[in-house]
Amino acid sequence: MNIVQLNEFEKARKGLSSQEAVGLLRECREVTIRQLSAALVRMMGKVDDALFELAEKAENNSVQSLYFDAMREVRLKRASMEIGFKAQLMEGFNREIRKESDSADTAPAASPRMNEMDLVEHDALEETLAVANMVSKVDVSCKEELGPLNRRIGYLLNDPELVRAKNPIGPEVICNAFREACGDVESGIKVKLIIMKLFDRYVVSEEMLLLYRDINRLLIERGVLPELRHEVKRTGSTRSRAQAGAASAAGGVNTPEGAAPKDVFATLQQLMFRAVPGGVPGGIVLGGPAGNGMGMGGGAGFMQTLTQLQQGNSELVAGGIGNLSNVDLMSGSVNVIRNIQSSGIVGNVGAADGMIIDVVAMLFDYILDDADIPPAMKALIGRLQIPVLKVGMLDKSFFSRKAHPARRLLNVLAEAAVGWNGEQDQALYKQIESVVQRVLIEFESDVGLFAVLLEDVEEFLAKERQKAVHLEEQSARMVQGKERLRMAKQRVRIEVERRCQTAIPKFARQFLVSYWQNLLLVTFVKEGEESIAWKRNLTTMDNLVWSLQAKNSALERDRLVKLLPSLLRLLREGMALVSMREDDFQAFLEQLASAHAAIVNAVPREAGVSGDSVMPPVVDDPLTAMVAEDVEPVQEDKTVTTATIHRLVETGAIDVEEITLGDEDNDSQQLVEDEFVERVRGLKQGMWVEFTQDDGSNLRAKLTWVSPVTGVYLFTNRQGLKACDKTLQGLAAELRRGSARVLDDAPLFDRAVSSMIDGLRKQA
Repeated sequence: MNIVQLNEFEKARKGLSSQEAVGLLRECREVTIRQLSAALVRMMGKVDDALFELAEKAENNSVQSLYFDAMREVRLKRASMEIGFKAQLMEGFNREIRKESDSADTAPAASPRMNEMDLVEHDALEETLAVANMVSKVDVSCKEELGPLNRRIGYLLNDPELVRAKNPIGPEVICNAFREACGDVESGIKVKLIIMKLFDRYVVSEEMLLLYRDINRLLIERGVLPELRHEVKRTGSTRSRAQAGAASAAGGVNTPEGAAPKDVFATLQQLMFRAVPGGVPGGIVLGGPAGNGMGMGGGAGFMQTLTQLQQGNSELVAGGIGNLSNVDLMSGSVNVIRNIQSSGIVGNVGAADGMIIDVVAMLFDYILDDADIPPAMKALIGRLQIPVLKVGMLDKSFFSRKAHPARRLLNVLAEAAVGWNGEQDQALYKQIESVVQRVLIEFESDVGLFAVLLEDVEEFLAKERQKAVHLEEQSARMVQGKERLRMAKQRVRIEVERRCQTAIPKFARQFLVSYWQNLLLVTFVKEGEESIAWKRNLTTMDNLVWSLQAKNSALERDRLVKLLPSLLRLLREGMALVSMREDDFQAFLEQLASAHAAIVNAVPREAGVSGDSVMPPVVDDPLTAMVAEDVEPVQEDKTVTTATIHRLVETGAIDVEEITLGDEDNDSQQLVEDEFVERVRGLKQGMWVEFTQDDGSNLRAKLTWVSPVTGVYLFTNRQGLKACDKTLQGLAAELRRGSARVLDDAPLFDRAVSSMIDGLRKQA
């Protein structure tokens, strides 16, 4: 694979150096590959699930076999397809960067050679149409993000209108990359088109808009054509309101789409004066000059007073403080800034400082009312009110600069607090308490303290996260083990059911359902479906079924006689593995011998020749609709088989929490498509959900893994231990009845600013 040296593009750009342009192109490429590769991994699991469903609904055995063969092929090629997709994304990106001609832009395998057969040409046309449909869909659905992105990428490439090449991360490059990654599917064009359709559904439809939005935001933050305006219809999420709402809050603030206001404080200031005609919010008495930072005059004294209050020395503060007490200061559960506003200690602060006091008061109105932060953690963060007020008065960039250490510390503490689950997580509580205490004791006017504390907190959280990742992987493996067993049972059930649909005696059908099915399950779990043992056991079952069919020629009867020694040996070996009782096995062998003797000695006839006088009709589901006219079915020895599976668990063959042989999917209700189902489908890994448990307590858990096979949602706690798992339908039902709610993952400060702006706009 050729690697393009992006530093070939060394042409000067106004306001952007060549080195910066090169770096941004690399960044866009890496973001694209990272996000789409992760999306493909999730999607590939759903390919297996979709093919399995198609196999179950197949009209005949040949079609069913086609889908099973396709499932095996996808499993075998999955890793190469995922690796190939990354490589094709890289190659497509590099090809456009090299600005090759249109004829070279098409991947070599995209068009069939002229001397190929018509069928191959037809298949290639089908693939080309599928890609064209996907590209067209993206052009329409992502128009408002893709248009500005094309211009920004063109700007970086010194090709503003992209006349020499396509957008290297555009839909045509991405969709063709997946087409090429699929390669030749031996199961045929029908299966390949199904895979491409699933790519359309789970990657193109769900991920492309988010990708282009993220890259636009990245380029805006890096100063690449931030003045481009484009209106994007967004959902009502708090994250969107925190960005788009703030961007358009004040008429005098010209803010690019997707970015926060350049001066949040100025925006809030404008809205405050509109919302409170003829005065200043908060009832602050303005007697000094319009301050420019500290307000000087009474401002310096006010800062000293705040430091005394911050350190809990209210008795040393000159003048009355009314309803402000040490308990209020240290509890963190009341808005101390409001108390300060109504006390006599405000004095003659300047207009700008008075405005800052009111903004910080509103900020903590939101924080103390935020249900996403647990009360105990909220009280800790609430103790930072006075230090945050001092930071705002010392440095107004606190309100507008996302990288401000005090603002970042506030966001990081709140983000960590979201996953706190009470007494069982004392380490996090003590860490945050220690940080808060250091701020209260040490902070006077050096804002650099917040940078030091931020580094300490992030180091602590990184270590905690490293431990949690290992446990999360273990939790996911345990759920995967359960699913592997469940899938094995489904596969075994289908294999046995297929043989039971043949007209065979009842005793043989009962043997297959009660005993041979257990052997197949153990073999599938322990050895896998590609193993010799699995194939041998399937062949033995086929031979058993064949041996019980009427033989219409001497050649067939001779073959049966020659087959019997090896058949009986394999049957005995198999039953030894699942510990079938010897008496039961001998009884089965006696019935089998009688049936075989009758077949060998019988005159050829159309009807079956078994120990039963009348053959039972073929039932729709012979595994559950057992015949019971005159022979009691042999009960499955669940204890023995479960013990066998558990031995596999103990030896590490599979990881599974609990196994109940014979369990079927209880979630048979029809899935109702509504807004709650869509909300569940929209959940991303890392998002937190709060569940109300049966005893009324709340459990906070993070979405860690979504099964590509069954769609089960695995939730873990902050330490990485499994908290619960939910089906899509079950989680949607909990959201619907209010026993679960998704916690907002937008940064705390952004949410608070958005809330303030929304409230002031309504007042104005």
